[in-house]
Amino acid sequence: MKLALVRPPEPMLSIGSEVCQHPINLAQLAAHVRERLGVAVEIWDFSVGRYRPERLRAELARFAPEVVGLTAMTPIVKSAARLAQVVKAADRDIVTVVGGPHLSAIPERTLAEFPAFDVGVIGEGESALEDICLAVQRGERRPRGLAGTVFREDGEIKVGPPRELLANLDDLPFPARDLIDFSLYQGSSSPGLSSKLRNITELFTSRGCPVHCFFCGSYVTHRGKVRFRSARHVLDEVRECVARYHVDHFTIDDDTFTYGRERLTEICHGLRELGVSWDCDSRVTNVDQELLNLMAASGCVKIAYGVESGSPRMLELLRKRISLAQIETAFRAARRAGVLTSAFIMVGSHPTETPEELEQTFRLMLRIKPDFVMVYVAVPYPGTDLHQAMVEEGLIESEDWDEYDIVRAEPVWHTHHFTAAELIRQQRRMYQRIYLRPGFVWRKLKLLRSMDDLRYFSDSFLKFLKYVFGKRREELPD
Repeated sequence: MKLALVRPPEPMLSIGSEVCQHPINLAQLAAHVRERLGVAVEIWDFSVGRYRPERLRAELARFAPEVVGLTAMTPIVKSAARLAQVVKAADRDIVTVVGGPHLSAIPERTLAEFPAFDVGVIGEGESALEDICLAVQRGERRPRGLAGTVFREDGEIKVGPPRELLANLDDLPFPARDLIDFSLYQGSSSPGLSSKLRNITELFTSRGCPVHCFFCGSYVTHRGKVRFRSARHVLDEVRECVARYHVDHFTIDDDTFTYGRERLTEICHGLRELGVSWDCDSRVTNVDQELLNLMAASGCVKIAYGVESGSPRMLELLRKRISLAQIETAFRAARRAGVLTSAFIMVGSHPTETPEELEQTFRLMLRIKPDFVMVYVAVPYPGTDLHQAMVEEGLIESEDWDEYDIVRAEPVWHTHHFTAAELIRQQRRMYQRIYLRPGFVWRKLKLLRSMDDLRYFSDSFLKFLKYVFGKRREELPD
């Protein structure tokens, strides 16, 4: 049997984002079904390169898969559906499977809205995809009734029984990076870390997050549970990446990497022995000076913190469970350890956020002096408490999912204090006030160590200027 796993193209061309990561989620699924069932698997990543329907039709004709699986976050679910339509037009017997947080949040609605999807995987995908492939191997052209799936039966959309989360993540094989063409990923794995200067891959050492933030959809997939891989299993994957793929930098994409001091310490010692560099995300409450010193000594070059707001009221409403004092302490400790810092902040993270509270966020940025700042307009994704609140308060004008990628589109929602246009204006203003300050520019210049660094940061700065001063979107062709 043959399985193609597909990452759809973005519905619109990006003019502001240069982050380009490996499809590790698809590589993990590929490794699991390949090991368990011996199926032939390919990964088709249409988020890199220029997508045309002819490309997909050519791949289908060449590989002839029986199952095509598509991953879809909310902003690309319509793009995934358009690809599924191409698949069905080429061969209606191919089983189209969709997974990802959008489907997990609203499974029945997703299949009702997009008839080109045959089956949806709710939550974690490995075991459900394995069962779907087994059903197809048995000759079932429309797998039905499987745990953790939504499916069609006799003209109705039904949901199978819930599926238990994987108990031991060490049972999973390492992601099938042999199916990824590393040369296609020349953007940043993480802001400030270019794949043109380093051979980078992403690494996941845990799943889930214990903090159920107001705006976050992680709970939909992981149900508030946190599971960790052992340090041994993580370091074995790192060794494989170094030996087989010549990776020298890892972006650790966990929500919870800095939880569990003993495991983290063991991983740090192993990374130091291997001589690789790495970056990660963390809660500000999960680090201290001693730990950051250890992380820096083991190759950590950057840490990103979810700050979201400089308003104590907002932090409380967002259920962040952090304080301004803890934020300032975490940034100060990272700076003392010699680790670059990145701050994630939001505009419109709660329907009641005020202009005065956005000003508090800006003032906090001046105090903590992050090396990089990512300013997001909060998106009311299905499955989040933010979405539920905004629906109840009549703040969402449209649920055209293409419009939910606000890097490329104008918001189709507003808050009590900001129109859609004002949300974007506030985001751009925040970027301008932070990035164009002489002190911020001077700190960036001090980071330059080579001509390659200069070229990377010059290119990034030009893209930044295009984003904050240029037009908002450019459509992809159908």
